[in-house]
Amino acid sequence: MTTLLLALLSGVLSIFPRFDGVILEVSDPRGLDASATTVLVSGFQLVVATGAPLTLPRTNTPIWLKALECDSLGFRALLDSSIIAVDYGFNSDSTVLLLFARTSDPVTIPMLAWREPPLMPDTSRAWTDSLLFASLERGLASPWLENFDCVVIDPGHGGRDPGAVGPAGTFEKNRTLEIALMVRDLLRVKLPHVRVVMTRTTDEYVSLGARTRMANLNRADLFVSIHCNASTNREAYGSETFFLSRARTSDARTVELLENQVVEMDEEALSPEDPLSFILADMAQSIFLYNSSSLASSIQERLAGAFPESRNRGVKQAGFHVLRGAYMPSVLVEVAFISNPEQERNLLSLDFRFRAAQAIVDAIVAYAEGASQ
Repeated sequence: MTTLLLALLSGVLSIFPRFDGVILEVSDPRGLDASATTVLVSGFQLVVATGAPLTLPRTNTPIWLKALECDSLGFRALLDSSIIAVDYGFNSDSTVLLLFARTSDPVTIPMLAWREPPLMPDTSRAWTDSLLFASLERGLASPWLENFDCVVIDPGHGGRDPGAVGPAGTFEKNRTLEIALMVRDLLRVKLPHVRVVMTRTTDEYVSLGARTRMANLNRADLFVSIHCNASTNREAYGSETFFLSRARTSDARTVELLENQVVEMDEEALSPEDPLSFILADMAQSIFLYNSSSLASSIQERLAGAFPESRNRGVKQAGFHVLRGAYMPSVLVEVAFISNPEQERNLLSLDFRFRAAQAIVDAIVAYAEGASQ
């Protein structure tokens, strides 16, 4: 760097940090005289001898200045190692001298995205257990069910839980996910105003309790769990739809036992169930019994129409863990028997899975239309 010879009588020192360096301003309203001051820039030392004292600004030293001090003759500063040049100049009437220490490493300042204060939370839709308990205790439905705006679709099993395995090695978890994704896509077309939430969209393990908690947290209006049936009798075939209640037939108890086996994989099942949640689930089961039964009947009717060559096994009741704790109408659909060689092949067919998904969607659409009336 070079030596600059400048002069002034006396004045005030001001500092103006910039993103690309720092401006040091020496000002005096009486005017400046260049013959009385020496400004020396040597290495990273900046020394300005004014011949008169300067007032040190009461501001924090910016990052471009490592040290700054004033004395009776002027000021001295230690520049940051990124400073590559010091430029200077007077204003038009010689009352201000500016020194600009320019850096080779400008600071990037991000654009501000905040435009207004954040919105206040909508406390009217924050349903706590106590508010839910108050509604269910009076025999009322969950408070959020007034508007039909959310459906949770649950592809059965997943991840380390393959579900039932067909004679040719087909995993239930894969077929249920494929059907559920079709249901999601069809619902987005037929009910564009309704939010569709999936408990899983990939081959991942989701505990039974987490699935219904997801439905409750999303304030869902319906919870539909999609499965493939299995039996030790390889000739068993057809579709059936369940809603949550105590199993009344031996077949229903068998399916209940089969689907509930996954509870042993859930870490959360090892801890005692929350008493309030148990009471709420029991209340919800009674309140939503009719709606769940009605939806199950509608789905089963449409599955029978989609597959007239198959067996309509009807609507049944069972105590599935995946439906417990859901504070909205909920059903479990057994689309076909993956244990039956012919139906296993059907489940590998895109046309078969599409027709099954369409039947489930048509029933949900009909339910939504009835709920909005």
